[in-house]
Amino acid sequence: MNDREAVACQLGREPAPFRVADRCPAGFPSVIENERRREMPTTFWITCPSLQAAISRIEATGGVRAAQEEIGAEAVDATHAEHLTRYGVRVAGVGGSEGEIVGRVKCLHAFTALHLAGVLPNPVAEWTLARLEETPYPDPTRCSGCVERLEQTK
Repeated sequence: MNDREAVACQLGREPAPFRVADRCPAGFPSVIENERRREMPTTFWITCPSLQAAISRIEATGGVRAAQEEIGAEAVDATHAEHLTRYGVRVAGVGGSEGEIVGRVKCLHAFTALHLAGVLPNPVAEWTLARLEETPYPDPTRCSGCVERLEQTK
C-alpha cells in the first residue's frame, strides 16, 4: 500500500494533494502537509486514527481551555506569529483581526501536527503530548487504528 492509499484509508476519503510530514512507528503516515489552498487554512493534519482519537479525548475534557490557561497568551501568540510568518495564516486559521482574543488555541490537533512534523515545535503540542493517557502506538510494530481500518477495507 502506498502513502496515498494509506492516507485515504486513514481519512476515509480521497485526500487532497499532500506530502508525508511524519510517520508512526509502524511506518504509516501520521502527519501530512496539505498543498496550500486558500479555503483550507490548516496546512498540517494528523492522519493517524490512534493519535487523532487520543488528542480528541484531551479536547473533550476541556483540553483547549486548559492549554490556553496553563501555557499563557504570550507563548500561544508567539506560535501563531511564527506560523503567520511562514504560512500566511495563524494556526488552524484562527483570525488575527482587531478585537481577536489573544492567546487563542482553537485545535490541539493543529498545534501537535506542526510539532510532530518538526516544522514548528511549540508549547501547546508539548502540553498535549504530555497529557496523552498512553502512547497512541502501544505496539510499535502496529498502529491499531490504521491496522483496524486496513483490515476493514480488505
